[in-house]
Amino acid sequence: MFKCKNCGASSLKWVGKCPECNSYNAMEEVFAVEAEHAAKVVKFKKTHVSPPVLSTVALDVQNYNLQNRIVTGIKEFDVSVGSGLVPGQSILIGGEPGIGKSTLMLQVAGKIAAKGIKTLYISAEESLNQLILRAKRLKIESEALFLQALNDVNEVLYSVLNGDYGFIIIDSIQRITVSDSVSAYGSINGLREIAHEITSSCLKKNCGVFLVCHVTKDGSFAGPKTLEHMVDTVLYFDSSKKDSYRILRCYKNRFGSTDEIGIYEMSENGLKGVKNPSAYFTSERQAGSPGSVITPCLEGTRAMLVEIQALVVPSYMPVPKRVALGIDGGRVSIVSAVLEKKEGIKLSSKEIYVKIFGGISIQEPSVDLPLALSIASSYMEKPLMPNFIAFGEVGLTGEIRGVANPEARIKEALNLGFGNVLLPLSNFNEVKDLKGFSGVNFHPVSKLKKIIEYLI
Repeated sequence: MFKCKNCGASSLKWVGKCPECNSYNAMEEVFAVEAEHAAKVVKFKKTHVSPPVLSTVALDVQNYNLQNRIVTGIKEFDVSVGSGLVPGQSILIGGEPGIGKSTLMLQVAGKIAAKGIKTLYISAEESLNQLILRAKRLKIESEALFLQALNDVNEVLYSVLNGDYGFIIIDSIQRITVSDSVSAYGSINGLREIAHEITSSCLKKNCGVFLVCHVTKDGSFAGPKTLEHMVDTVLYFDSSKKDSYRILRCYKNRFGSTDEIGIYEMSENGLKGVKNPSAYFTSERQAGSPGSVITPCLEGTRAMLVEIQALVVPSYMPVPKRVALGIDGGRVSIVSAVLEKKEGIKLSSKEIYVKIFGGISIQEPSVDLPLALSIASSYMEKPLMPNFIAFGEVGLTGEIRGVANPEARIKEALNLGFGNVLLPLSNFNEVKDLKGFSGVNFHPVSKLKKIIEYLI
């Protein structure tokens, strides 16, 4: 039989392309003795394990209190991981080359070490001299921060098991090698084995670990999906490195919310958190432009103002285009269909282009109402009134439904000087009696037909 050297998939005959990982020329012949040995059933051996612990008696609840989280002091990073780090937490962080993964990890290592926690930064991509020079450039100095340049997994495991560290950062996991492994360098099997050994060793020592991971051409993590299951938290830089701003998004978190994001700005002294993300997303907006609408969206526990722009133009193609950046294309098609059915806006012969600026992607339903406003505004060539925001969900029958946490959305709009709020009627009933909103001009709506009045 034949076996893939990258992912371990087997086949009765040789094939040029692996059916599992789609690698070319990766199938190697496995002799019958090896195949028989691999197919043997594992025999269980008697061993000694600690007895189960009764949670209500022996578990120290205070050790799991939110107050015992390790706050690094990098506000955007602490928000992304959920109010700080947990002792023994394993984190996988990925992003495009040059986007700032190593810079952020060295800054985080310096902040953790500044709190007196013994921290080890292992670089598999840079020499020790290069690592020291980068630490000096970032002005990172601490008696609790140790630096190493290693490539062999056995050397890494030796440092983990014999160092008594609180946190270990490995940059990057793809460059760690196994001398006795039959898997190819950087292969899926080798990466899985290395990550398993490192995370297991850190778990035994109650040591937190950061694994910096490369990404593929399509933007996903290099390696199998099981790599994400081995860690507690998965972070990803999903912004273009050509922009000075970076967005760190959380995709998995066992100790917090997965909806949080952190926004950074690259400078000469490293990555710095953006204090006012809403101002960043709306700073270059031109007021009085048809098709432009500001909406407050929720990313985890924070509300941010983003700009939605729509462009409606005549189409000379049999099937008009529907192009969406930063928003689901299906949502654009549904809102367009509701506008045509309920409001008589003929969009079936129009091309619609929708974009959300700032490199952010919105998935929540509150974007329906501002999306409908922007499309109708561009179609009618009439801009909205100044200092105007909108949020709400649009149903297929044309009704406007309420969304979660309207209070936080309105407060963020007030901080940036927006005083006119178009919102669902159900959300208006929630916030109309709250203090602090006395100077806000509320425009509650319950049907889609009402929004056309604000464009006439």
